Amino acid sequence: MKYIKSLSIALAAASLFTACNDDDVKAPGNPVMDVTGNIGSAYFGDSLSFVVKATDEQVPLSTIHAELYFGDEMVSEKVIRTKVSGQDYETKIFVPYYANIPDGRARLRLTLQNIHFTTKELTYEVSISHADYPSLTFVTENGEEYTMNRTAQHEYSMTDRFPSEMRGVIVAPAMGEHGNQITFGYENSEIKPFVDSAIPFSNSTPGRYTISFNTFTLEGSPFVVMSLNGEKLQAIDETTMSIDMDLAKGDRLAPDGFPNYNDWWINPDFFTKNEDGSLTFNAYDGKYRIIADLRRQYMRVYKLNGNDPATLNEDGTGALWIIGQGIGQPSLSNEVGWTTENALCMAPTGEKTYQITVVGGKTVSVDNINFKFFGQMNWGVELTGADLVSKSDLIGVGTGDNGHDNGNLFLQDGVVLQDNGVYVITVDLTQGIHDAIMTVNYNGEQQFEEKPIYLNGQKMDTSDNAMYSTVIKLDQSSKINFREFSSLDALYYDPDFFYFDEDAYDITFLPISGFYNVKLDKLNATLSAQRVNEDGSEITLQSDGSGAIWLMGWGVGSPSQNSQFGWNPGQAYQLAQVSPGIYSFTGTAGPEVGSVDGDRFRADYLSFKFFHQNGWGGEFGEGALKMVGETDKLLKNTGNFELADGATLESGATYRMTVDLTGGIENGTISLVKL
Repeated sequence: MKYIKSLSIALAAASLFTACNDDDVKAPGNPVMDVTGNIGSAYFGDSLSFVVKATDEQVPLSTIHAELYFGDEMVSEKVIRTKVSGQDYETKIFVPYYANIPDGRARLRLTLQNIHFTTKELTYEVSISHADYPSLTFVTENGEEYTMNRTAQHEYSMTDRFPSEMRGVIVAPAMGEHGNQITFGYENSEIKPFVDSAIPFSNSTPGRYTISFNTFTLEGSPFVVMSLNGEKLQAIDETTMSIDMDLAKGDRLAPDGFPNYNDWWINPDFFTKNEDGSLTFNAYDGKYRIIADLRRQYMRVYKLNGNDPATLNEDGTGALWIIGQGIGQPSLSNEVGWTTENALCMAPTGEKTYQITVVGGKTVSVDNINFKFFGQMNWGVELTGADLVSKSDLIGVGTGDNGHDNGNLFLQDGVVLQDNGVYVITVDLTQGIHDAIMTVNYNGEQQFEEKPIYLNGQKMDTSDNAMYSTVIKLDQSSKINFREFSSLDALYYDPDFFYFDEDAYDITFLPISGFYNVKLDKLNATLSAQRVNEDGSEITLQSDGSGAIWLMGWGVGSPSQNSQFGWNPGQAYQLAQVSPGIYSFTGTAGPEVGSVDGDRFRADYLSFKFFHQNGWGGEFGEGALKMVGETDKLLKNTGNFELADGATLESGATYRMTVDLTGGIENGTISLVKL
């Protein structure tokens, strides 16, 4: 159908015409129509509903042919069989909905024909207009509904925290007596009515943004497509997208649609960034998966074998992985740790040689490392002290007999890596995986240009423009203000320390007044805090219940189960003291794998303990905290707090755990309630 730009009047309302007949021979019969119903007006997308009483007293009838015209173009038709003369025939004809057609007048032409092809016509003028919907409903693919409010004529929008890709359809309610509910979906890269396929709205980053739709132009926004060399990346979750590519050393990649691309960290082992923004691929030829992390603004790269992460072969070909502590990309804020799915793939510089470049204080700890090389993104094949020889006077390899775990890397005695120093670690497997040689070369200093951020007027400390912190005195219920940082709606806020009001766009501090070390992690988009002494030193728990409580264990984490606390002394979590002697920990229950920010309790497993300090020492052992209310239906204390027998937490529900020490540490209580 051709594109129609306007409607025009063809004939006046209720004008009746007879078909042209031969001047000499009159066709037999006399068809007559009596039309009732409201056909003077309709909305685009509606149906015109009417009744035709069809009569021919001389000749049997054949059909009623209904046709709707926009200008000279017939846009809809309906044929009704008329077997009985004098009978009422109820019918509807659809009024199409096209983009960019203004309100105007259409023609409805009705033609009654008998079996000898004698016809009579009636033509009606119909006023066609766009419905003024009070609101629309956006329905996601999993059935969640959002209201799109009217902001202007034809304009509707909704603003909320959304994932970077928000897929769904827009539903307009039926309007008028014969109106139709209209579902707007996506077809051939356009939003169209009466289509059920999801509209792939997408934003450059997850968080708070606006989705809009115009019922006149049928245009919506936002649509942001991330691509490499024109190939679209596919969403993994709310914050990551990926693409698999066959790459050869020297290939050029052109990123498009990457938000704030100039601020992205570029892995120097895999890519060199050119002046035009393109990337030159540096690694050995092969198939690779590139994962764009929108939150942390970097591309994670690893080698593939088919569609799976590549593994290391006996002859040294394949892929070499790093798992452990003291190393992370794009900064130490994203430390690999002993979570295998976070493993770093070293860049193959040849068929059997592998390399990773680290920067002191940025992507590698300057004073404490404890990671090792593995043959897969998991446990299994690993390079032990018997397999790997270090040719470096900076980094050694543990043997199990030299005071370090077998195969784990460590800094040699007295070695402290230079802050901002660039180090290239190379592993040569040309002689096979049991005769590996590691070298470490110092490549000078990386220049660091600080981008300052201020909290309540106080400059925060940073060494990488990713993690910022400052010790500052804060009062309960006071406001927190940032300068040189405005992406407040992109952050996850520890719910016991901060409240972010999306409408007022401000942050309220929740715990009791005191000195706090406030940490803004731009890389992981989180805001957290710990109470400290005025000099910044850690606070411990006092016998009267004041001070601080520390939490370690499994099944609890922040901001999600992807960051469980575990049993890592020095890295325990400090509970917020929301009133003198009362401490709380709030979060939703979720899965261990695939949890989202806010899932701070694991729904099916808990094993944690409270400590008097950030590490081993004083602790609340078995029976030390009395469970109150109905907490014993959810928890039991066997030395560690665990789920009660047969109990699970409701996935998606929010729980608050409260430790009350107002009666002193010898008379403490604990409660866990669903909010």
